[in-house]
Amino acid sequence: MVDDSGLGERTAAVQGALAAQGMRALFCRQPENLVMLAGYWPVIGRSAILLPADGAPILFAPEMEREALARTFIADVRTFPVWKLEDPPPEESLKRLARDAAAALRLGGTQVGAEQSPDEDLTPTQKVTEPWFPARPAAEVLAALGAEVVDASPLLREQRARKTGTDLGRLRIANEIARFGIRAFYAAVDEGRTEAEVAADVERAIVAQGSGHKGTIHARGEALVFSGVDRLFRFGWGFAPTTARRLERGDLVMLELSTVADGYYSDLTRMATVGSPSAQQQDLLDAVAAAQQAAVAAVRPGVSGDAVDRAAREVLRQREFEEYFIHLTGHGLGFRYHEGVPLLYPGADGVLAEGMVTSIEPGIYARTFGGVRIEENVAVTGDGAEVLSA
Repeated sequence: MVDDSGLGERTAAVQGALAAQGMRALFCRQPENLVMLAGYWPVIGRSAILLPADGAPILFAPEMEREALARTFIADVRTFPVWKLEDPPPEESLKRLARDAAAALRLGGTQVGAEQSPDEDLTPTQKVTEPWFPARPAAEVLAALGAEVVDASPLLREQRARKTGTDLGRLRIANEIARFGIRAFYAAVDEGRTEAEVAADVERAIVAQGSGHKGTIHARGEALVFSGVDRLFRFGWGFAPTTARRLERGDLVMLELSTVADGYYSDLTRMATVGSPSAQQQDLLDAVAAAQQAAVAAVRPGVSGDAVDRAAREVLRQREFEEYFIHLTGHGLGFRYHEGVPLLYPGADGVLAEGMVTSIEPGIYARTFGGVRIEENVAVTGDGAEVLSA
C-alpha cells in the first residue's frame, strides 16, 4: 500500500462535499475517478470504489490487477476472480461485494452518488485499445446497493479540477516522460522520413524509457505528426491520422503528443523544421512562443479564462497574426487528456484557482504558411503559475 497524504486530502474533500449535498456515499467506476479517488488506474475496467461520507473507502478490483493495486492508498481492497473458466462473471462478483459493503454501511434507503451524466469522451483503462465504460451490468450493481442513486457527476468534475500536491507531483512525472518522446521527435525529424516513422519513434521512447521512470508502472504515448503547409493548415489545429507522407526539406513539422503515466495525462505540442527554418518560419515560431509566454505570465488565482486568452491574442494582434488564431488558448487536463475546467477562450468567465492545471496552446493557421502551435501544461499556484512541462 502506498502512503499518500495527497490522496487522503482528496478523500477528505470529497467526503465533505458528499455530506454537504446529503449523500451518504459515492460509488464510482470510471478510470479517471478511480485515479483521483484511489490513486489506482484500472487495467481491465471492472473495478469500483465505494466512498462513504463518514468512513473509510472500499476498493473493489479484479485479483489479477495486484501490480496496479500496489499503488493505491486504500487500505480496504476487496478483490474478485475474473476470466478463468470456473470464475463467475465479474459483474456478479462485484454485485455481491458491493451489496455486502452497502449493508454493512447501512446505505439502504439513503442517497448514494454515482456517475449518472458522464462526459461522452471516454478515458481509457490501461487497455487503451479496448475502452471500457459501465453499461447495463453497472446499473444492476448500483441497484444492489439498495440506495437511491443520485447524479454525482458535477461533484466529481469539480473535484477533478483542483489537483492536490500528490496529483501535481505525478503530473510532473508524466511531463518528464513526455520529454523522452519530444527528444525522440527532434532526433527523428529528417528529410525522407515519414510522419508515421517519426510518430513511432516518439511512442517507442515513451514506452521504453517511461515505464519504470520514478516508479511509473505503465506509460503510453499517442503521437500525431503533421508536416507540410497543406496538412498543417487543414489538420494542425485539430486531430487527424498521422500518414506515410515523407518529410521534405523546408517543412514545418508539428507533434501533438498525449502521454499517460499511471493514469495521469500530459498534453504537449512541439514544432520542428526539416533543415534550418526560413525567416518566415522563424517569425511564425517567435510570434506563437511570445503569445504563449504572455498567457503563462497572466495565469494566477482569481484571473478569468478570458483574461489569459486575451494576453495571448494581444501578442498575436500586435504581430498581425490574430485572425489566424482560431481556437481556445487552453483547457483543463490531468486525470484526462482534455478536461472541461478550466477553459481559456474569449468571453470565458470561469476563474482560475490554485491547484487547477491548464494547457496553454496558442496557434496560428493559414493556407499560405500552414500552422504553428506550441503547448505547455501549467499549474495554478498560490501566487502565479508553474510550467509543469518546462
